[in-house]
Amino acid sequence: MKMYFRGGITIAMILLQLASMAQWNETIDRDAGIFNSVDTIEPGKISINGFYRFFGTHTLQKLPYQLTVPADTVLPRSFFIGDDAQLPNLLINVGGQFANESSWGFDVRMFQFMNGNIGSSYGAQITDSLRPNIQQPLGTIPLGGNLGTMLGMNLYGNFKTKFGQWGTRIGGIQWVNISDLTMASFRGYNRFMLFERNPWDPMGKDAAARYQQYFDQGSIDQDSRWGNRAFQGAVIEGKGLPGNLYFLGMAGKSEVNGGFSVVPNYSYGGKLLKEWNNQSQLALNTFNVVNYTDSLAETAFGLNVVTTEFSVKRNGHQLKGEAGVGRYYSPRHTRGWGEAIQVKYTTPAKMNWPTMEIHAFRVSPKVVNNSAIFWNTATNEYTVNELPAGSVGSSSLLLPFGSSMTRVGQITNNRQGVNLNLQYERKKLKLNGGIGVSSEIEAAAAVITLGHPVNSVTRSRFWRWNFPANVGPYARYSDIYRDVYETVRLSDDSSGFVVNKKFFNAAEIQAKYHTLLGSRNVYVFALLQTQSVGRKFSPIVVTNEEAYVRQYASEVETYFEISPRIMLNGYVGIERTLGNYLTEINEETRRPLNQTGIGLGAGVDIELGRNTRLYLRHRWFKFEDTSFPLDAFKGRELLLELKAFF
Repeated sequence: MKMYFRGGITIAMILLQLASMAQWNETIDRDAGIFNSVDTIEPGKISINGFYRFFGTHTLQKLPYQLTVPADTVLPRSFFIGDDAQLPNLLINVGGQFANESSWGFDVRMFQFMNGNIGSSYGAQITDSLRPNIQQPLGTIPLGGNLGTMLGMNLYGNFKTKFGQWGTRIGGIQWVNISDLTMASFRGYNRFMLFERNPWDPMGKDAAARYQQYFDQGSIDQDSRWGNRAFQGAVIEGKGLPGNLYFLGMAGKSEVNGGFSVVPNYSYGGKLLKEWNNQSQLALNTFNVVNYTDSLAETAFGLNVVTTEFSVKRNGHQLKGEAGVGRYYSPRHTRGWGEAIQVKYTTPAKMNWPTMEIHAFRVSPKVVNNSAIFWNTATNEYTVNELPAGSVGSSSLLLPFGSSMTRVGQITNNRQGVNLNLQYERKKLKLNGGIGVSSEIEAAAAVITLGHPVNSVTRSRFWRWNFPANVGPYARYSDIYRDVYETVRLSDDSSGFVVNKKFFNAAEIQAKYHTLLGSRNVYVFALLQTQSVGRKFSPIVVTNEEAYVRQYASEVETYFEISPRIMLNGYVGIERTLGNYLTEINEETRRPLNQTGIGLGAGVDIELGRNTRLYLRHRWFKFEDTSFPLDAFKGRELLLELKAFF
């Protein structure tokens, strides 16, 4: 049995004591960057808050699932502390206020490796013989890359002038949103399951609060990253400007400028918005990325996007949209500019009437912007090195490339379509769902990429410390953060040229039910998803052999309140993925994809004390493809999460 340790028990006990004496405010001020609200700090004083999170996974694998080709199989038994999260085990936020309404802040994060195999990871691992001496911590080798800043040092300034109120954010990482087609992240329609916890999930005021909020509001509290993108540099905002204008300007580095390369690269953009009586808005947005192929900055590659955005509200009806142009340029790309358009119409929320949203979009294959809400599935991007995506130092971006099967509302470039979403509420039952129809604008690569919603996070934990592409027993899977997607190749091209456009259908329905059993809360959440992709248009999901690939997934979870401090929970999920004979055929079985995934889970949430909670999850998982017999795994995992805020 291999054992990995990341996080210290001693630190856990210290933080538990701190948590019992402090109260953490979970309300996130989305305009405050990485802090809850540094503006409330009394001038001259310092605020300190943060969290400690212990997360352990014990996994038993009953089948020797092949991770890479040739043979490198999963461990029969493994115990792992940490979850490859971008959030550390320990994070401390420090902030202060100046007398002139400016403020500052920084963070300290720690990944502590106490024992284990020495290999590549996010931070420098330390062997047992070189670990710092607890009696003389300054006289021995330090933890190095395991202790440092996560989001860096930030300076916030607020200035009131006769021309409006101005704010600046300079330094470490801030979270910024310009617009959907320029710089933002996909927010979706809050149709997801709660059984598998995210590293950033809050706790709520009691054990049932998170599930009650999800039932009441259709969402749960998210941190400042929700809907935003990471940005490092200088951001300036102007509010209440003459003519009721709003201004946002930014220059620095975005997510697509990260990495270890010393070659110059940067991003810049902004927004100018005009508002009328809180009913109508008109904005001009832009986002631009400049990279260079060499340290002399002689040859550039990057992207430009410019859009106009509008919003109109009348008697509860809302019409909003965004339209513009964008381009991607490099030594290998000279296609010029293309269009990017989306429009949404929403009906008012009225008692006993469903709320409806219609969403239409079209994004040219020429528009590439990995900082926007749409994926790039049409253009092979330029890279300055040949390192595989997901490996340390790679300049390749690991995203589902090809004709992606996406959920309702998620869009890609080289795609046009329409989505319809409905929501209906009663006292104890709430229903919402959507259908989507879309097609390629140009016939793209002869591949389809798709995810597996049941056991998706469990499967992603098969690969640790990096995010490899083209892995698994048939080299079809790519591991991304907390998910895995599969690539399926098609055979209906002509002499190597793709001749058929692909048509996509998706449908989702979610039911949420809340009742009382005695005086205790009971919640039941169910999510049904189905998708298909074929070479002919269809107004609904295709359920026969006309579809290249069709997928069905059903998930149900329930939460039962034993006491205000204890919640029992359970989960069941099943999915089916089927391919037709125009997809890959196994040479031995002579059949296409025929996949089944099953997940069963049980768990408990226990409130240990003020701002401290313990979460246990036990999952039984199984997956098999009867046409590709090596693509099968089976086992169980136990997850323990201890979270304390202070």
